[in-house]
Amino acid sequence: MGGVTRVVLALGILTAFMMAPAVAQDDAALRQEIRATYSFSPHELTSQQISEKSGVLDAFWARAKARKDVYLPVLRSELARADTRPFFLYDGSMLLLSLSDTPSDRRVALKAIARCDLRDVQHTEYFRQVHRLATLGEDTTEAALHILGEPKFTAFIPQHALTLGQDYALVYMVLPVDPARWLALALSRLAAETDPTAQKSLLLLAWYAQTREADAAILALAAATDKPAASREYARGLLARNSNAGLLATVMALFRSEKSLRAQRRELMKRVSDEALIELDQKTAQLAAKRK
Repeated sequence: MGGVTRVVLALGILTAFMMAPAVAQDDAALRQEIRATYSFSPHELTSQQISEKSGVLDAFWARAKARKDVYLPVLRSELARADTRPFFLYDGSMLLLSLSDTPSDRRVALKAIARCDLRDVQHTEYFRQVHRLATLGEDTTEAALHILGEPKFTAFIPQHALTLGQDYALVYMVLPVDPARWLALALSRLAAETDPTAQKSLLLLAWYAQTREADAAILALAAATDKPAASREYARGLLARNSNAGLLATVMALFRSEKSLRAQRRELMKRVSDEALIELDQKTAQLAAKRK
């Protein structure tokens, strides 16, 4: 190795050693900035305080967008921490996706928002974000099931004057995804769920699943004497739908395969509208008739 080469190599190594502490300090400063910026919970603040905090958040987002390469790795690692502030789990995830909407960062965001405090988040925006990720093929199961902790979860779609309660918001947030990803977890949650509103939401999702495992789970709850009477009655009503698909659905099912009906429903649930829900019920009735 020549003398010049050795000098260049030595200088490179020295530069790397000199830069390492600076990078570490920069990361530490950013982590401190994140924790200071998100040291509050919106649901605990007054309207005036929220307005003031909005300016602080706007400034933070602006800095992150101006130094994207520096902020991205810190955002990712902070969102994965077990002790991260609940509001940052959601708002930080939205910032991350605004900077890098890649499959890997979508998964980071989904894991984070599944742990956020829904009292700090506008329900409609939460629904829109999770549903968007479902339409992109991401596994939204945990983020979707997270709304079961909020009985009054409601999403409003002004373009169609459509209001979705917890039940149909849940359906929309997982049905575009391959059921192999969400069905087992949803049925496990149904067996253990104690909240009546969440029970009905999970029962509805299980009915739309249209599988033997889902049918068995609905039947089990319908017969469970330790479950609320209203939930048991709702389960029996869903089972009756399978038996009463109707002549039209039975005839239409003759011209479609089970695989194509399932694929059509997943594609249909990428559209949020009352028309899409009507079509969903029609195709589910056909699927029920096909499965008889």
